[in-house]
Amino acid sequence: MIESPLLSKSIHQRFLVVALFPLLLTITLLTLYTIDARRGDLSENLYQSGEMTSDYLATISDLSLYSRNIKLLANTSAAAIRLPDVSGVAFIDRTEKLVLNSGDIPPAALGSSPEKQPLQLDNHVYFKKPVYLVGVEFSDYEEEAAQVVDDELIGWVIVAIDQARLHQKQRQIIFTSLWLSLLGLIIAFVLTYYLSLGLIAPIQHITAVIKKMARGNLSIRAKTGTRDELAILASGINQLAESITEGRQNLEYRINLATRQLQATLESLQTKNRELELSRQEAETANQSKSDFLARMSHELRTPITSIQGFVHLLDVSVMSETDRHYCQIIDQSALQLLTLIDDILACSKLQSNTVELEQQPIDLAECIEQVSALFSPQAQHKGLCIAVDYAPDVLLHRVGDMIRLQQILSNLIANAIKFSEQGGVFISLKTNPAQAVIIEVLDTGIGISADAQGLLFNAFTQADTSISRHYGGTGLGLSIVKSLVDLMEGDIDLESREGRGSTFRITLPLPLSETQPNWKIRPCKVVIASCNEFTTLALRHALERFGVNDILVTDYDHLLNTALHLEASDRVIVCIPAPQGARDDLPKLMVQLRNATPAKLILTASQLNFYQQFNAKERAELNPVAFLSMPPPLSELHRSLNENGPSQDLIAITPVNSQLLDGVNILIAEDNQFTSLLLDTLLSKMGAYCTLTNNGNEALAACQHDTFDLLLVDIHMPQKNGIDTLIALRRSNNPNARIPALALTADILQQEERALFDAGANGLQLKPLNENELLANICKLLSIKPPTEVPAPSSQEEGDVSVNLFRQEVRDLLKKARQAVADDDLAELREQIHQLLGIAGVFKLTTLEQLVRHLHEQIKAGSLTSVSALLDKIDREAEWIDL
Repeated sequence: MIESPLLSKSIHQRFLVVALFPLLLTITLLTLYTIDARRGDLSENLYQSGEMTSDYLATISDLSLYSRNIKLLANTSAAAIRLPDVSGVAFIDRTEKLVLNSGDIPPAALGSSPEKQPLQLDNHVYFKKPVYLVGVEFSDYEEEAAQVVDDELIGWVIVAIDQARLHQKQRQIIFTSLWLSLLGLIIAFVLTYYLSLGLIAPIQHITAVIKKMARGNLSIRAKTGTRDELAILASGINQLAESITEGRQNLEYRINLATRQLQATLESLQTKNRELELSRQEAETANQSKSDFLARMSHELRTPITSIQGFVHLLDVSVMSETDRHYCQIIDQSALQLLTLIDDILACSKLQSNTVELEQQPIDLAECIEQVSALFSPQAQHKGLCIAVDYAPDVLLHRVGDMIRLQQILSNLIANAIKFSEQGGVFISLKTNPAQAVIIEVLDTGIGISADAQGLLFNAFTQADTSISRHYGGTGLGLSIVKSLVDLMEGDIDLESREGRGSTFRITLPLPLSETQPNWKIRPCKVVIASCNEFTTLALRHALERFGVNDILVTDYDHLLNTALHLEASDRVIVCIPAPQGARDDLPKLMVQLRNATPAKLILTASQLNFYQQFNAKERAELNPVAFLSMPPPLSELHRSLNENGPSQDLIAITPVNSQLLDGVNILIAEDNQFTSLLLDTLLSKMGAYCTLTNNGNEALAACQHDTFDLLLVDIHMPQKNGIDTLIALRRSNNPNARIPALALTADILQQEERALFDAGANGLQLKPLNENELLANICKLLSIKPPTEVPAPSSQEEGDVSVNLFRQEVRDLLKKARQAVADDDLAELREQIHQLLGIAGVFKLTTLEQLVRHLHEQIKAGSLTSVSALLDKIDREAEWIDL
C-alpha cells in the first residue's frame, strides 16, 4: 500500500494543513468573489454612463440635426466629450451620411447597424441611438408646418466611451484584493501556528517517550500536564511500559531456565544423532548390499539360464522323440520368460538405486521410434489396431541422447496402449516446442483412465484398477520405469485421459541437436495417397512436406484409377492395403488395373501378413515391380522409395514355398498367448490363409456369429472360457460354424482332459511348442487337403524377413561391445554381450556359430579370459560365411 505524502508528515504539520486549508479556501473564494463583483460594478457603471450620455444627446440634438446646424452640433459634441470616459461623438442623418464626427470615431463604428447592443472595437465601446424630431412647430410659413410628422427619424448619434480608465480601476481592485487576502492569510497562519504549539507539545512529548522506550529505556514515563484524552493516553503508555518491564524480567528468567533445559536436550540429541548416524550407515550398507546382491544374482541367474537354453537348442536339433522335443521347447520358453522377468527386476533395481547412467551418443529419432513401432506393429495389427508414426515436418531428427533408454520408454507406453485398446489404434507423433525440445505423444483409443487413478498411475506396482491386473496382466512397473527414466533425462511426462475415450501420454525431452542433419529433399513430383486412414494420411503428408513435396492428392479406391490416368512416370502412388477384416474382394484386381493404368511408381504400405492375405502368388507376380513398405512405413524407406525410379528390390515380398497351400482358407484362432497367436498367424497367413485372432472362448464364439470359418484352432487353457467349454458351446449352438473341424492346442494335457476334449467335439490335438510340420499336416488332414511331399522347416528369413546384412551387422555390434568390455575389464558387460550373441545363434539354429559362442561363454563363466580375443575373431569370421 502506498502511503500518502501528506500522511507521512508530522502531526504538527498535518494539524497546520487541516486548520489552514479551509481558511485558505475561504479567503480565496471571497477574494475571487470580491474581485469579480467590483469589476462587474465598474463595467455596469461605464455602460450606464454611455447609455445615459447617448440618450441625452439623442434628445437635445434633434433640432440641430434636422436643421443641419453644424455649429450647434459641434458645441453639443464638445460639451459631451468633456464628460469622463467620453472620447468622441458623431452625428449621421437618416440616409446614414456623416454630419459631424468629433473625436475620430472609426468608419466601422459609424456604419454599425445594431442600436440596442453597444459595439466594442479595440478599447472603446460605441453607443448608437436614433434621433427623432418630436412635435414642435417652427416655421414662418403655415404650408411647411403642416408637412412635419411627429416623431420622425432624422438621424443617429454615436457616442464613443473609452475603457482605459475602467481597466485601470479593475487592476487596482485585483491588486488591492490580493494584498488584503495575503495579509489575512499570513495573520491566520501565525495565529494558528502559535495556538497549535500548545496542543501539539504534549503529543510530541509522548512521542519522544515512546521512541526512548522503543530503544530500550523502559524507566522513562510520559507526563502531559493536562486532564484531557492525552493524559489518559500517557497513563496507558506508562502502564504498558511497566507491564513490559515486568514481562521482560519474567521472560529472562524463563529463557535462562529454557536454556539450561535446551542444553540438556541437545546433549541427549547429540547422543541420539550419533546412534542415528550409525544406524543410517548400517542401513545404507545394507541397501547397497541388497542392490549388489540383486545385480549379482540377476547376472548369475542369467548364466545358468542361458546354458539351459543353449543345451535345449542342442537337444532340439538332435534326434529325439516328439515328447522329448516338446519338453525341450517348454524348457526354452520358460527360460526365456524367466530371463525377461530378471531383466525387468534388474532395471527396476538400477533405477531405484540411482545407478543408471545415460549415454550421450548421436541418435536418429526416426530410427529409434520405428524400431519400437515395428516390434509392436504385428501385435497391434493382430488385434485389429492401426499403428502410425507422425513426424512434424520441422522436427530435426538427429539428436544426442540415450537411444536404449528412449526405446525403453516408448516400448512401455506402446505396449500399454496396445494392451488396453480393443479397437481404433495407437498413434505416435513427434514434434518440438520453441526451445527445440522433443515432444513425443503416444495416443490410444483404449479404455481410458479415471481422473482419480491418474495421480497414482506412475507409482510402482500400481494400476488404474486392480481388476485390470487380472484381466490384462502386468505388474504395474512399466509406467513407474517410464517416469523414472523421463526424470533422469530431465524431461516431463503428462497424461490426458478420459474413461472410454482413450489416453494420451506426452513426453518432453531436452535432447540436444546433433552437429549434422540429413538432407531429406527429393526431386519434385506429384504424390497420390489412396485409402489411408486419417492419422496415416496426416503422417504421410507431413513426411512428404519434409521431403519437399507439395503436390499431394488424397483419394480413395473408387477414384484411384481415374486419378492415376493423369500421372506421369516421375509421379508416385501410395496405397494403404487394408487389414483382412476390412479388405475389398476386388482389391487384387484393382491393384493390377492400377499397375496397368499408370507409369507412376506404386508404393504399397501394409503389414507383411496383410500382403500375403490379400494377394495370392499369381497376383503378387503381376504386381511387380512394386515397392512394398511395412506399416507404419519407416521414414528412410519411404524417402528411398519415393526418390528411386525403379522398385525397391530389397522391399519386394519374397514368396515362400507352399504359399498357395491354404489359399482361401478362413481360420479362426482362439489363443490367449500372444506369441503363439502371432506364430500361428504368421505361418498360416504366409500360406495364403485368412486368420481371425481371438484371445478367449467368448471372443471366438462372438466371431462365429459374424463370419464363416473353415477351421478352428483353439487353445485348451484360456481365461474366461477355456477350450473345452468353447467347443461344447459351439457344437450345441445353431451357428453355421457348429460343425467346422476343430484342432485343439495345448502345452500339457491329462488323460481325463484329453477324453473330455474329444467328447466336446475336438477333431485333433496339437501339442505346444508348435512343430510346423505336424501342425501343417494336421490342418491338411482336417481340411482334406493333400499335404506337400516336403515341408521345409521355416527359416529365420520366413519368420522375420531378416536380411543377411542386418544379421551380420547385429553380430558385429555385439562383438564390438564385447571387445570393448574386454578392454575395460568389465566382466559383467562381456557376459551380457555373449548372452545376447548366444541367443541369436540359438534362435536361427546356427550350429557352428552356437558352439563357438557357447565355448566362449563357458570360458567367461570360468573366469578364463586368455583366449577370449581369439574366439571373438573366430566368431566374427564364422558370421561372415553365414547365409540365412
